[in-house]
Amino acid sequence: MKHLPSSLVFYFLFCIAALSAQEGGADGADSSQSSGRGAAIGMVVGSNYVLKVSDVIEINVYQEGDLNKSARIEGDGTVALALVGKVKIAGMTVAESQALITQLYNRDYLVDPQISLLVVSFSPKVLHILGSVGNPGVVEIPPDRVLTLTEALSMVGGVTRMGNPKAIKIKRVDQDGRSRQMEVNFTKIVQDPDVKDLPLNEGDTIWVPERII
Repeated sequence: MKHLPSSLVFYFLFCIAALSAQEGGADGADSSQSSGRGAAIGMVVGSNYVLKVSDVIEINVYQEGDLNKSARIEGDGTVALALVGKVKIAGMTVAESQALITQLYNRDYLVDPQISLLVVSFSPKVLHILGSVGNPGVVEIPPDRVLTLTEALSMVGGVTRMGNPKAIKIKRVDQDGRSRQMEVNFTKIVQDPDVKDLPLNEGDTIWVPERII
C-alpha cells in the first residue's frame, strides 16, 4: 500500500479541524441565542422611578425560580407575591419597593435573598391638546422624562394657520386637587432663546384658540 504524501495528509487534517471549529462556533451561537431568548427583558429606568397603578413589574429571586413573577400593580396599589401575599408598592420608588420585598422574604422565608425588580411596562400618562392644532386629542407622556409644550404640540401636528400661538391656555389640577389655568405665549418660547420651554404634567388640558380676525 502506497503512503500519501505528507503535504496531502496535512491538508486533510487542516480541513477537518476547520470544519469542526465552524460547527462548534455555530452551536455556541445557537445556544447563546437560545439563552438570550429565555432571558427576562425589562425597561431601563432609574431606581428613583416612582411605581404607579397599572405598571407591570417583574420580580426575580436569585436561585428561587418558583418565586419569580410578573405582575401588574392593581388599583389598590398592590401586587400579589408568592408566600408574602399582597404588597403595596404604588407610590414607592423602584429601590424602595425592591428593599421592601427583600425585607419581607428575608424576615420569614429566605436567608439573605437576592431580589431584583424590573419595570416591564408603564402605566400610560396622558394629557389632552384641543383647539386649533393639526390632530387634536390625547398625547402620551414618556414614562422616564419630562414632555415639553414644544414637543407635545409637534406630536399633534403643530398650531394651525388659524390658531393663535400667543394665547395658549393650559388647565392644570394641582396635587391638592385645585384647578388653575395659565396662559402661555408659545411664540416667545420658539423665538426667544431666553424663554424656557414649559414642562407639562399628567392630566394637563391644553387649548389652542383661534386667531381673532
